[in-house]
Amino acid sequence: MKAHANSVHEVVPNLAPMVDVIMVLLVFFLLGTSLNLVAQGVLQTELDPHSGPGAGARVEINPRIRIALADVGQGAAARIFLMDEALPDNAFEQLHRRLLDRRLAGADPTNPVVIGAETTVRWKFIVRAMDAAVRAGFTNIQFAVSFRAGSLSE
Repeated sequence: MKAHANSVHEVVPNLAPMVDVIMVLLVFFLLGTSLNLVAQGVLQTELDPHSGPGAGARVEINPRIRIALADVGQGAAARIFLMDEALPDNAFEQLHRRLLDRRLAGADPTNPVVIGAETTVRWKFIVRAMDAAVRAGFTNIQFAVSFRAGSLSE
């Protein structure tokens, strides 16, 4: 009599469907993830300006150029301030010359130029200030949303 040896068969699950599901999940998460972590080879970080060694004076690496316009004579004219300093001649051509001098002295044309005006200043004066900045070669011109008389410094 021949003894039948009970052969032990190992049950191996089919892994193909599981691999398919994992690949689909991998593709889903790769497409859903933003890969803009590195822009032009520089990691973008936001450091707390109040932390770190020596809480010294605030240093502005990319200095803003501030132009302020104050109403004169119920909208008849506008008083021009550049970096909180009133222009003596109060002329937009002088504003252009001062901005051009800053550019020729090495100011970055992408530095923000912030134009703030009282609510009573006419738009033609705001546009003339913007035109002076553009003619001087600045490309990043911004407008202050809230501006009050006497708030010429930030």
